[in-house]
Amino acid sequence: MRYIIDMIDDMRENIQNSQEYTLLAILLREDDSKNFQNAGEKAITSLYIDHDARELQLGFLDENITTKNLLNSVNSLEMQAMMYEVVIKISNEHPLMPVIGFGENHEQKQYIFFVTT
Repeated sequence: MRYIIDMIDDMRENIQNSQEYTLLAILLREDDSKNFQNAGEKAITSLYIDHDARELQLGFLDENITTKNLLNSVNSLEMQAMMYEVVIKISNEHPLMPVIGFGENHEQKQYIFFVTT
């Protein structure tokens, strides 16, 4: 599981806090050899900060968010919120999925959130 503070550190180190990146979720599945395989990907288009659950929830509503929106939202949070877990809501039929890692694709200007089944 990853926290907002982990994400902020990763964005600073790997994309230099660029505000132009789109957000992407990649679902990973573990194969019989214990290797992770890409099981699908989808653009993240919404975010919600749930203070009661202590979560940053990323999802797929019909909005258009980028790293600019994400950074503006988390930079305005109080210090204790930096330990909120980052989760992704794939659909209403699936439970919230914890983010296990981050990545980036500089050519396509995508910041990536990895989740696993």
